[in-house]
Amino acid sequence: MRSRFVPSVVLLLAIGLPLAVLIGCGGKSPQTEVDAQGATFVEPIMKFWTNEFLEKTGGKVKINYQGTGSGAGITQMTKKLAAFGCSDAPMTKKQLAEVPEGQAVVHIPLVIGAVVPVYNLPGVDQPIKFTGPLLAEIFTGKVKKWNDPKLKELNPGVGLPDLDIQPVYRSDPSGTSFIFTGYLSKVDQGFKKDVGWSNNPNWPKGTGIAQPKSDGVAGHISRSAGAIGYIELTYALDSKDKLKYGSVRNKAGKDVLADLESITAAADASIGEKQTQEPYSLHDLTYDLTDAGGEKSYPIAGMSFAVLYKRQEGAKGKTVVDFLRWVTSPEGQELAKKRNYAPLPASLGEKIGPRLDEVEVQ
Repeated sequence: MRSRFVPSVVLLLAIGLPLAVLIGCGGKSPQTEVDAQGATFVEPIMKFWTNEFLEKTGGKVKINYQGTGSGAGITQMTKKLAAFGCSDAPMTKKQLAEVPEGQAVVHIPLVIGAVVPVYNLPGVDQPIKFTGPLLAEIFTGKVKKWNDPKLKELNPGVGLPDLDIQPVYRSDPSGTSFIFTGYLSKVDQGFKKDVGWSNNPNWPKGTGIAQPKSDGVAGHISRSAGAIGYIELTYALDSKDKLKYGSVRNKAGKDVLADLESITAAADASIGEKQTQEPYSLHDLTYDLTDAGGEKSYPIAGMSFAVLYKRQEGAKGKTVVDFLRWVTSPEGQELAKKRNYAPLPASLGEKIGPRLDEVEVQ
């Protein structure tokens, strides 16, 4: 059994921890702590990674991660109130304009997940089938009842109730919203025009209810018959009430439920393609995974990134780089599968080390 106490110097050197941490293995030096925050999309695996990293360093290195939303993560990183921010949306030109003169940022892919349509529909056990255009109509209030003919046509033989649909949105700037609205904007031009692709979309007034963070969306749905929202897959699987989530018809016309295989298929179909759409086109190693080609691809997949300044300071800066090297290593990525995230494709993982080499620690 692996010890939960002081690890060997060999292990510490292997993962490249700061000298100050190595000297402190005897317990005399204070613990190195790093504050980070951002995307709730990636929070379940970040909590898992940070706990594992704390164990690996014998309790000497602690990463304090708070799921505050992608928008908050970028803001706090930019203000240097967080060592790094996590976001499911690459930084926009507007956000980049807030970066101090002479500074530059780096985006490091962390993991791949899925945004799923979750709902509370008592008495309906089989997964409901959706299409992108139908989801767009549901979340803009054009389809108001669960027994609407469009839903019944997609779900023959399912006893859909005569129940009002209550859409639930994120109230905070959210990378999960960015992925979800990005997909709906691709498949429905009316949605793109009226709501938009954004981490803070222009949802129709008087339709649905807004809730903070992924936990808030999941909690409201679990308490409200007829509600439907969008959250990262792990939140649905972790929910006390085991929230139900539906399949989404992909570009190939297949109804696909989100799982590791279908998320990986979306990534394999998308990574390597030239990114021409902002904000993905503004940064290296950032990819839009929505509406991917291929029969097995889940169409609302997304990637979460750690965003940090290219110039880091001291032991804490080195700790950030070491932590990101470890989570994007084969070991860290294997752990991601335990929390229902798909690991980064090997072809992308090979590019992360050289990208982290560009980070200067002074």
